[in-house]
Amino acid sequence: MYKIEGRLSNLNNAIFYVVYESSEGNAVDTLVCDGKGHFIISHEQDDNLRIATFYYNDREQWFTVYPEAGKTVQVKGDAKYPALIQIKGGQINNKLSEFKKKAKALLKEQADISNNREENSPSNGESASKLANINFELKRITQDFISKNPDEEASAVLIETCFAHPDEMEQAEKLLDLLSPELNDYYIVKNLRSQIEKAKNSMAGVKAPGFSVINIYGQTITPDSFLNKYYILAFTALWCDMCQTDVMMLDEISTKYPEDSLEILLISLDDEMNEVRGMLRRDTIRWNLVTDSAGQAINLFEKYNVSSLPKCFLMDKDGIIKLRTANGLELMQTIDEIME
Repeated sequence: MYKIEGRLSNLNNAIFYVVYESSEGNAVDTLVCDGKGHFIISHEQDDNLRIATFYYNDREQWFTVYPEAGKTVQVKGDAKYPALIQIKGGQINNKLSEFKKKAKALLKEQADISNNREENSPSNGESASKLANINFELKRITQDFISKNPDEEASAVLIETCFAHPDEMEQAEKLLDLLSPELNDYYIVKNLRSQIEKAKNSMAGVKAPGFSVINIYGQTITPDSFLNKYYILAFTALWCDMCQTDVMMLDEISTKYPEDSLEILLISLDDEMNEVRGMLRRDTIRWNLVTDSAGQAINLFEKYNVSSLPKCFLMDKDGIIKLRTANGLELMQTIDEIME
């Protein structure tokens, strides 16, 4: 059997939603802790159980436990700092707690800035700069930990946690190559290898995945629609403030370069056509737009391995991906360099 016992301070409520992940699928359960934040889970041995993720404070925060048959896992910490909760019992949990101890100061500062807990909260620009520096340093510490623990399953967990973003798959692959060959059959390593192969289809330097979609004007659009010109696939959504065309500098790019040299195709997750048409009527630019009608936008999101918004892909005249970015300034600068 396995047992998970813990005590957390500063919980907003006593309810946990626990997601159990095994090789046979997922299961969800509800757990209520006592007034002191104490909880216990005890089950008969399940050899297929891999992960138990505890969601709390209205599912806005969480921590993950890696159960090990015959081991009692102890959970202790401040609910306000989920990344710092100490989880001990079993090899993976113990090694991850060792990593958290090394990165404690950075993880705490990261949480304080993200949640605006500091008394003298800096401006948004200062916060973004600080977070970028903290994330950079955390990744450096993570890489160092992985290189020193190549035989540990916890190293694979850290790669999945810190480097599984589609834009960082190249770094994830380099770190996986540092791991012991004995971990090749570990399910997290297998999953990461599979994600990396998928991501390679949409990395800079490869042929852009093919597609056939119908825009809001009823026209069929394929890569052949952009023969002998550069084009941008811009993944967006009306509800995403940071995804608006002006923020991504698409308005400026569209007016700066004529359609016979550069075209833009917007792919939006929105399926409310009235809202989309209302937006277009207010815009002076006639956007070539594909919405999620019949799931075609979702299909493109999957083909281009897009997991967050906004995201833009710049393709050259041969349909090769020149740039994958979420930064409008980077997109503009790259186009300016190409068009010189």
